[in-house]
Amino acid sequence: MYICVRALSHTAELWLMVRKLKLVGVPIAVLLMGCVEENPALSPTNTVSASPVPEAAVAIVNESTVKVRWKPSPSEQLPAFKEYYLVLVEMATQRVVRRISVTERQPEYILLLGGLRRGTLYGLDIWVRFRDNTLSTAPRTLLFSPAVQYTEIAGQPIRLYEQDAPPEYPNGLNLNMGGMPAVLTRAFAAQWDICFEIVDGQARIGSPIASQVYGGQRKQTLVGNRVVTDVAALDEVWVSSPLDSAAGDLGPLMLDVPEQLPSNKGIAFFLMRVDTTWAKVLIKPGPDGRLVQGTAPQRYVELAISYQPEKAIPSALPGRRENGSGVSMQRY
Repeated sequence: MYICVRALSHTAELWLMVRKLKLVGVPIAVLLMGCVEENPALSPTNTVSASPVPEAAVAIVNESTVKVRWKPSPSEQLPAFKEYYLVLVEMATQRVVRRISVTERQPEYILLLGGLRRGTLYGLDIWVRFRDNTLSTAPRTLLFSPAVQYTEIAGQPIRLYEQDAPPEYPNGLNLNMGGMPAVLTRAFAAQWDICFEIVDGQARIGSPIASQVYGGQRKQTLVGNRVVTDVAALDEVWVSSPLDSAAGDLGPLMLDVPEQLPSNKGIAFFLMRVDTTWAKVLIKPGPDGRLVQGTAPQRYVELAISYQPEKAIPSALPGRRENGSGVSMQRY
């Protein structure tokens, strides 16, 4: 359920104070799905000790929209609790894009943030605010950048076939060939970022350099060993930590693909290309729930892709101090 929100503008004086103190601001784009009311009169004055939001995550919807979700703070039980106060910032310029107040109570909060720019790193702080206009001591912080999603290429499903398929069938995928993903046959294996094979009855997908059946020059794509299961779409892949952490251990891996999950849903994994651009890959189930579709020798997997073409920008990151740990300095 999407929640009703009230967007709050910020004062120039407060923002100048933040910049002078070198406090990091968090951004936001545009918030849809709900009632929006501008209220320039409210701005936080100080912070108090309180339970922060215990958990938050972000999922990429498309190149201009993300979804954010968070769990209720225990502070909701306090009589002084008023609302959640969110600040969205464009990180490169530290420009505050939007301030949002969320008042309606929910068992889980889900918010759509639209109007974002692909390749731009945004930050979002989620604060607890009380009736006297004070804030919790620390926010829950998310950083993210929208990414492009592909479910088709040139109007056709994205399918990778096993190695024994006819030579005109693609076995691998390049995520950014001339600005677009491309499925490629074995003749262009040197251009693959990922490939698909079936060895001794086990379907596998991942880094071409780790393939057991494809020879010649191959890329060393880094694939995370964490597989997200039971997802039907890429916007169900929630991330709350840097992708090099959320992905699990990165390496030139081939991941086992199960024939089918009990839920009849799909699986997703993360990868980093040799040029340091990141992607999420979803293996979609067929109408019967099978992940490996078709019959030998033309078995295949069908994919959906979320790709960030800007280098070294994982799609979700937590705020950090300069020493690389913990939450970044408070943001107002």
